[in-house]
Amino acid sequence: MLAALALQGGACAAAEVQEGKGIHSPLAAYDLPAGPLPATLDAIGRISGRTISFDRARLADQSASALKGSYTPKQALEAAVAGKKVQVSEDEATGVLNLYVVGELDLVMVYAKRDQAEKGFKADRSDTATRSGTDLMDLAGAMTIITSKVLETQQATNLRDTLRNVSGVTFTDSPQGLPTFSVRGFNRPSSTTNGIPDQGAGQTSVFGVERVEVLKGPQAILAGGGSLGGGVNVVLKKPSAEPVRDLMVQYGTNSDRTIAGDLSGAIFDDKRLTYRLIASSARAGTTDAGYDGRSSDSAMPQLRWKDKTTDLIAGLSYEQTHAPLPQYTVARRDGVIMPTPGIPLTNRKDGFDFRQKRVFYQLEQKLSSSMTLISRLQRSDDVQKLHQYATNVGLEYDAGAAPDNPNGMVSFAPVHVRTTPTQTSGDHYLRMLFNTGDIDHKFVVGFNHDSYRAQQTQWDGAEPTMLTVYPVGMFVDLPRADLANPTLSYISEDAQRQKALYLQDQISWKDWILQLNWRRTLVKQESSIDFREFNFTSTTPAVTTGRNIPGVGLVYRMTPTVSVYGNVANGFDAQNANACSGGLVPPVSSKNKEVGAKFSMLDDKLSLTTAAFQIDQSGTLVYDRTKDCYNVRAAQRSKGLELDLQGQFAPGWEAIANYTYSTSKDVGDQTAVFPGKPRHKFSLWTTYNVPQVHGLGVGLGVSAQSSMLGTYDSTRQFHIPKRVQVDASLFYEIPGWSLTLGVKNLADRLQYDGTTAETYIPVIQGRNFMFTAKHSFN
Repeated sequence: MLAALALQGGACAAAEVQEGKGIHSPLAAYDLPAGPLPATLDAIGRISGRTISFDRARLADQSASALKGSYTPKQALEAAVAGKKVQVSEDEATGVLNLYVVGELDLVMVYAKRDQAEKGFKADRSDTATRSGTDLMDLAGAMTIITSKVLETQQATNLRDTLRNVSGVTFTDSPQGLPTFSVRGFNRPSSTTNGIPDQGAGQTSVFGVERVEVLKGPQAILAGGGSLGGGVNVVLKKPSAEPVRDLMVQYGTNSDRTIAGDLSGAIFDDKRLTYRLIASSARAGTTDAGYDGRSSDSAMPQLRWKDKTTDLIAGLSYEQTHAPLPQYTVARRDGVIMPTPGIPLTNRKDGFDFRQKRVFYQLEQKLSSSMTLISRLQRSDDVQKLHQYATNVGLEYDAGAAPDNPNGMVSFAPVHVRTTPTQTSGDHYLRMLFNTGDIDHKFVVGFNHDSYRAQQTQWDGAEPTMLTVYPVGMFVDLPRADLANPTLSYISEDAQRQKALYLQDQISWKDWILQLNWRRTLVKQESSIDFREFNFTSTTPAVTTGRNIPGVGLVYRMTPTVSVYGNVANGFDAQNANACSGGLVPPVSSKNKEVGAKFSMLDDKLSLTTAAFQIDQSGTLVYDRTKDCYNVRAAQRSKGLELDLQGQFAPGWEAIANYTYSTSKDVGDQTAVFPGKPRHKFSLWTTYNVPQVHGLGVGLGVSAQSSMLGTYDSTRQFHIPKRVQVDASLFYEIPGWSLTLGVKNLADRLQYDGTTAETYIPVIQGRNFMFTAKHSFN
């Protein structure tokens, strides 16, 4: 098998000086300590300004001796791998330096291989953060990558669960739809798939996900408007010439059953054309709350052409899911959380339905040794349908009733909303590598566009239903919410189109890396609403807002395994309200100031990222009733510390852990509260292969968070208690087979998730199990 991989090992590259037909590189001074071989190769690439191609996973266990003196890039590489079964070659056409295991050089060809994220808990690089394939150690910001291997060992059934592995991310639930999440205290994160905007990214089937990248801090440079605190990028699995023939079945609590298949391989002997087909289907029985369980179906076929200069992927995806209303309880008006109701609070068939059809392509075309064209485009067509009963009036209760002897009724109203969004988005740019004297540049210039349109239809008219919930629930056979709302209330249409030009430059000089960003974004918005009940139509004409978004970051590589960084990043979300000063109000904006340190440990097998941040929001609307217009002011300030650890402690021992300390306040309103945001948050997931029994292993997970507020109303606050949950698994692996038995909420504790309404407090599922059997037919 071939050892070379098209992963770029060098952190920087520059245009070479050409003399005649050959490519010649000047001497450079090196003073590198002994350390992990991949880290030394990265440092050589950074100092020399040359692209170095090597199989990072294959060389991860190798170490390099100290390197001191003046060398050409090829000489430096040969000195670094001296005494090892590794050979260095130079591609005269492109200037790329390739490292191969001795004995395999004559089999050299370029073909697609499975990504590092499919094989372990740690990934080293991201194409998203700077659009230039940056090593995370050289990134001037905090990023956490959740690999598909983590998803697999945690037996994840949706992407929401995976984000608990990331510092700075919290969740709040609502009876009006799917859970929402915030990054660094802000509820407007950007959502992308393969680096381009995608409102439905969070509904992607976990079986088709290669990695989930969480970018901390505003990401306007990448996604434009709508990213105040951070962003989540879902990277899909790609076709691979390495054969994949996997079949997986799962069975769990409430008859939760899943079957999934993954097929990939080369179509022809030259391995340039490859394919991948991933499909899954899941069904579950009745939930603990008495509702029909989840269901999902997904399929994603892809084709890929990869040779020395071209990497083109084209694919389709289909997702259809049904998520039932989670089990929940309510709080009394004095803030006492009531016992979980013993009766269903909606029809058993109600919930949230989602369907997405998506078509996409990704192209990476090398135009020369120093210039590459990258183009990505996606079109999605979604249908979202919410139909369930929601609490309409808070719990009535006797003032003298004790929490363990409650009584009272709750009012429920049927909700039926259908939304049909369509979205076309793309990102197209040139990546240029050159140098100015001793300074190396990775320069990107590009064009980004996003067109989003959604029609929303809502029905209502049904009278609320009063249910006796306490002390003994009185069962009422509620009709389906979408059948209980006979009156069409309104039809609304919203459209937003973004177009942007951007420049990014990653400047390297010795051990310093400067990242400069600038983006000019134009956002065009328009909306209309037709109130059918009142025979009234309101239209907001199209308005266009322009915004310049700068950003800067600085990294200092103290050693090949330690880097420190700082950055200032900006985010915004366009608004179309009338300003009291005339015209439109400015966009709501955020500014992130951050410092941190990154460590590569245990021969590059384990990474640690620490960060301290402060994000300030401005442009918050303040309504002036007398003039019927808006002023703006500064509002939320979030501050915090984050720690993320992931990778391998020892052979057979993998782990991912995070800790967050964060606070939020309103700088202009000391009475404002921020519900659903714990001050402390921690999680750990680790797996260990028992050396005494070949193939046997155990997994352990601990997640915890401090108490948090549960309502926006500063006069009627209540607290969600602190939470600690323990999960565990037992797995056994033999050639071709993997068997896993996992148990979540091992102690069967009654616990609650974040919320913003006292009439809806989600209850964490009690002890539940999942058994997974996976067979590889390779």
